Amino acid sequence: MFADQSDKWHHSICRYLGLSSDTFFLFGIIPGVCREVIGRRDFMYTQPECFNSKIVYSFSEHHHHKINKGKVVRSYYGTCPFLWDLGMIATKQEYNPKGSLFFLPRDDQVTIREPEWQSVQDVIDAAPKPITFLLPWRQCDIWKHWDKLFLPEECNFVQMSDRKTRQFVLSELFLTHENIYIPWPGTDIYYAEFLEKNIIIYDDIKKYRTKTIDEGGKQIQSKVLRFLKWGYDYLNDTQKEYFHWTEKWSDISANDRRFLTAKMLGLDVLKSPKELFDDLKSTKFLQDELEFIYDDKYQKSYGWLKNKSKKFINSNCSDECAALFAKL
Repeated sequence: MFADQSDKWHHSICRYLGLSSDTFFLFGIIPGVCREVIGRRDFMYTQPECFNSKIVYSFSEHHHHKINKGKVVRSYYGTCPFLWDLGMIATKQEYNPKGSLFFLPRDDQVTIREPEWQSVQDVIDAAPKPITFLLPWRQCDIWKHWDKLFLPEECNFVQMSDRKTRQFVLSELFLTHENIYIPWPGTDIYYAEFLEKNIIIYDDIKKYRTKTIDEGGKQIQSKVLRFLKWGYDYLNDTQKEYFHWTEKWSDISANDRRFLTAKMLGLDVLKSPKELFDDLKSTKFLQDELEFIYDDKYQKSYGWLKNKSKKFINSNCSDECAALFAKL
């Protein structure tokens, strides 16, 4: 009856809806802006066995429509759960951002980065100090050549291993840093753009390839993981076009960046905690016995997000951006 709990977003949704953290949901939750299904048919999240449920919560508009088009799994289009925790942290105090938050290159269960490291070292050397390095918390995500890098003495390392507090830690990191260094276009560029940070996409997606069976083991052939590939050798022409375009993020017009951020984070469907709770109930995404509990911290978060979202949801994109987004 209940869906598998989300490793990333379960606690965020429970907090926003005023539910206890041990609550189980009827729906699965899409983990992010999925590189694997940008510009490609979704072979994974349209499968009920992915979350052990036929209903899912999505926060990127194109993916929401893609799932519903498959007519097997039903998608609810909502706002990215991370933003609710971000707003809660942002309304606690004033921040004076400085220095750089640096997302190190990473491998994952299916994709691996080539050994070359000097280009990453050059970027680290030029990054404004102080630097906080964000380390992967899963063993498979650690880039095995990162130990060749020379890291400055005055730096911090953060590893978000506790899923209960992970989004709070990430929110603090975004709010306290001025410059955000990201290896390739992913969900984090939209978080950083929402906060109007200086974003540097510093790596080349051509340096990432699909793992061989020897490198990934038998798990790479599992029904789930075989559709999570995003190495450059696996990307189609539409994906390559989109990723190469967004790698030059700072060259994209402000209106286009805001348009993409709104569509990738569900800013146009932002609801208050009570509105979201009632809507999820009316669409049969929540079980009848659950009761909403008001939390002033998240009501303030909603107000902050609503005000900050205005300039994003009212942005008109260029013809180039609209044509590319339509392919996704």
